[in-house]
Amino acid sequence: MSLPGIGNATAGALAAGVLKNVFTDPKDRPATKGDILALRRSNQRYQSILNLPGRPDGTLPYFDMETKMVVYLRPNKSLTR
Repeated sequence: MSLPGIGNATAGALAAGVLKNVFTDPKDRPATKGDILALRRSNQRYQSILNLPGRPDGTLPYFDMETKMVVYLRPNKSLTR
């Protein structure tokens, strides 16, 4: 082990990291914890169920992502909580 050898290894590792970032598309990079949290925040709690009819009282079916249950809500009710 010599000082020039350590310097060459460090320079090579930095060059490889820079080249990897330059040639890798942002969509192909690994997701960070912040990316996953942002995706979770963007997901709405109530998801509309399209293949289940509404009830005669006018309520529509939604899947509650927190309780994992089907709920029926009025269409004018705010669905973000």
